[in-house]
Amino acid sequence: MSNQTLLPDGSEWLLRMDYTSRGVHGVTVLVVFSCFSLIAVVGLLSAISLSAFNTRSWATDKHPHLFVRTHVAAYFISLLISDLLQAIGSILNVKWIGDMAVVVGDVCTLQGVLKQTADVATAFWTLVIGIHTFSLLFLEIKQSRFTLWTTLIAGWSGIGAIVIAGPAALNTPHHGPFYGISGYWCWISPEYPTSRITLDYMFMFIAAAFSFVLYTLIFLRMRGNIVIERKRISFRRTGAAWRGKQFENQAMTIAKQMLLYPVAYTILILPIAASRFSAFSGTSVPFEVTIFSAAVFLLSGIVNVTLFTMTRRILPPDSFKIPKWTISNPQPITEYTIEAGPDSYYQSSGTYAESYEEKEKDYVYDSEPVPASLPSPPLRIRTADSVPTMLAPPHRSQQRGSGESIYNMYEAANSPIPLTPPDDVARHGGYGR
Repeated sequence: MSNQTLLPDGSEWLLRMDYTSRGVHGVTVLVVFSCFSLIAVVGLLSAISLSAFNTRSWATDKHPHLFVRTHVAAYFISLLISDLLQAIGSILNVKWIGDMAVVVGDVCTLQGVLKQTADVATAFWTLVIGIHTFSLLFLEIKQSRFTLWTTLIAGWSGIGAIVIAGPAALNTPHHGPFYGISGYWCWISPEYPTSRITLDYMFMFIAAAFSFVLYTLIFLRMRGNIVIERKRISFRRTGAAWRGKQFENQAMTIAKQMLLYPVAYTILILPIAASRFSAFSGTSVPFEVTIFSAAVFLLSGIVNVTLFTMTRRILPPDSFKIPKWTISNPQPITEYTIEAGPDSYYQSSGTYAESYEEKEKDYVYDSEPVPASLPSPPLRIRTADSVPTMLAPPHRSQQRGSGESIYNMYEAANSPIPLTPPDDVARHGGYGR
């Protein structure tokens, strides 16, 4: 199988590039760095998600400036997602290490798409964080929620459009596929050098340059060299430190801490920018320099996570509690009310209302029937582990009149029916007359 093919324009297009032992070791270093970055980014995204879930019910008036509710949190999460895509794209180098060669195919195209998407997205969201910080600290303008959603939707849509535009508009049989082998991995094919700059590196350099300018202006503003009075900007050589109208605002504090991310991004892209432009100009770049510059750029995820964890009081400590899921809770015992008649025989299974003791005095215990209008006492039944006990009838001497005997409804619950009847009951042949 040939490693190259001839394109219609007469140029050669690389189909396969074999790895040497040195190449395997160098690319393995990049995979290891990417794995560390992936773990760090996923861990931080999980922590932010847990904090947002636990603070979802916190009152807004008491916690108005939680990090998860600020605009910069959404922009920072987008930046972490970009770092995640960068790490996944580099981890795909594992296939080339296993095959000992980079081969054109679906995996190669996927790696090229991920790398370009990550490059453009990282640059864009770094620039957005810089602009947001500039508007808060320099201009003292607070962005609205409409601006937040517009930036998020337009940002990711624009990133997707840039990635799609290359292969959709420039992928022609005359120049070969848009994504192909680029050194020891896959990226935009060498047949599209202009696209490499305009659809990838240009966004990285614009983000770095604008971040540097914005950072410088903010620094001079905080130092007191730049003064804004009634929408007029003046410069002073010396001046008192400026704190701003909202210096104590938590949103301002978070914005100041976010200044570190554009600065870190600018530092991280300098080695890879220098090596790539040297290669574009025709200068031979040593293999070690290529691996070093790529490794430094892949540290973006680790650096962003490290900067976030070193910043104090961004996420409340109480928001990291893992929620406890309860299957069922014990329910209180329900009382049921049953209307019972005056001659109930199973009194120990329930408890009569106290008002019935007073009503008992109004009963006539003789041969006359009980008035129908007399209300029956309510009987409250509790669901408890108890066995009802039948109460013993009263002694004959306790009966009144010649009517039927009335059981003592307030006898103690532990008075069972006697097995042997009393003597006077036995002589008269039972209870009653």
